[in-house]
Amino acid sequence: MMSVVGSVLSWAQSFDVASVKVCDSNAARGTNAGDLSPGRVTYNCQNLMSYIRSAYGAWGKGSGRPTMGPFNIVGGPAWINGDLYRIQAEAEGSPSMGMTAGPMMQALLEDRFKLKIHRETREVPVYALVVTKAGLKLPAAKVECFALDVDRPPSRAKQGQPPPPSCGFGKRTRDGIEIHGTTMAEFCAALANTPLRMERRKFIDRTGVARRFDFDLKFPAEVTAEEGAARPPIDDLDRLQDALSRVGLQLKSEKGQDEFIVIDHAERPSAN
Repeated sequence: MMSVVGSVLSWAQSFDVASVKVCDSNAARGTNAGDLSPGRVTYNCQNLMSYIRSAYGAWGKGSGRPTMGPFNIVGGPAWINGDLYRIQAEAEGSPSMGMTAGPMMQALLEDRFKLKIHRETREVPVYALVVTKAGLKLPAAKVECFALDVDRPPSRAKQGQPPPPSCGFGKRTRDGIEIHGTTMAEFCAALANTPLRMERRKFIDRTGVARRFDFDLKFPAEVTAEEGAARPPIDDLDRLQDALSRVGLQLKSEKGQDEFIVIDHAERPSAN
């Protein structure tokens, strides 16, 4: 079952000057994705899929608060995952960074790559986070997380104190996952953005709990295979379930709604 819930919008504001260049396959790649500031982008070599994921996914609402992924993107020609492009663009005035990275980049991609997309809601397998019969066993948050907003940066932390954690972002450690000062819904968003070796699905909060907590989930140590013995495949789902059960939580597999970005058309850009 699927239904169309949206389409590409035409944005009033766009870049005044833009350069899209194919990256030399032999050129050294940068160590980061590039630079973003109000009205200006300087992106290093990325494929079109990455630009779509950023412009229509993370920054698609034009807000300074990025939407947490992962994002479902389907369709389009094979080259959108391979060809690399460097994009530099600048606009007059000082539009917000959320507007620059989202709607303005969308307009650029639609112009230069002749990109056309639409959005659909589909019923897919999801992970539902629920409280077990044993009851919740999580410590209350010591500090509240702050909502990341590139257009409204948080005030500096007091001297000698660590900065507050960002809502919806977790830290994958060697021993497990740490996510502090977070609601259950934000915890689900953080799980979706944490690199885990398991099937990628949407995490949905079904706990009905509204308070904030500190998560420090310890995964059991990996068993080292004896010499000459086959090493069993590692699946983080079982290890994550075990860690969650110790704090009174569980992931259940069920059907749920998730949004998809569907690429209807894309062309390689013409030379500048």
